[in-house]
Amino acid sequence: SSGINAEYGGTKNNINITLFGSINDVSFRLGNDFPKYSMRTVEYESEIDLGRVHCIELETDGEDWWWPRTISITLDSGKPINFYNTFSQKLSTNDKDSSPLIWMCNQGEATCTVEADTDTRAYANSNGLVLMATIYGKSGATLTGIFDNHGKNDFKKGNVDTFEFTQMKKVGAIRCIALRVLVGEDAWMFNTMTVTCGNKKKTFTNDDNVWLSNDPDDSGVEFLKLC
Repeated sequence: SSGINAEYGGTKNNINITLFGSINDVSFRLGNDFPKYSMRTVEYESEIDLGRVHCIELETDGEDWWWPRTISITLDSGKPINFYNTFSQKLSTNDKDSSPLIWMCNQGEATCTVEADTDTRAYANSNGLVLMATIYGKSGATLTGIFDNHGKNDFKKGNVDTFEFTQMKKVGAIRCIALRVLVGEDAWMFNTMTVTCGNKKKTFTNDDNVWLSNDPDDSGVEFLKLC
């Protein structure tokens, strides 16, 4: 699991998880030590046959705010199943913008990658942007997780960063991408963004030189849709 790098993103609360499978469900304690912007691994042994895990539920009994980003589940020696906090939900018993229980479900079996080309102009890079996207296609839409490669400094000036998302919905021919800034006052400027889902591919160009940021005093925007 991982937390978002934001104020109150980490927690010392007890966090419980339930895995919902096609055959059975299982619940257990994840722990109570999840610093912000951290990766934590928890092992749990069970003889229960879950089948195919399609959803998870996170629950807390504490007030300390937690903003989980991605939960990755590996059963036995199988491939990781990634669950993304696509609606940016926060976990807490005492906050108007949070809930003591949140759900995450996988959307399908597709893998999508996003290649982002950061501009070379002054200040185009960003050190604190938390960004997600919705990919629109002929057959529907699918939501990504956070654009982040753990342990790497993404969005550096002149660099091309690749972000991979699994358990995505098949959307057919790609038509649009909508970008959402969740956190980040350090504005970011990109040139192009190439989306690949299966054998479908489309490149979007930032022709209007739009800056992405959620700083109200900045000239950037929190939402950008390109088609």
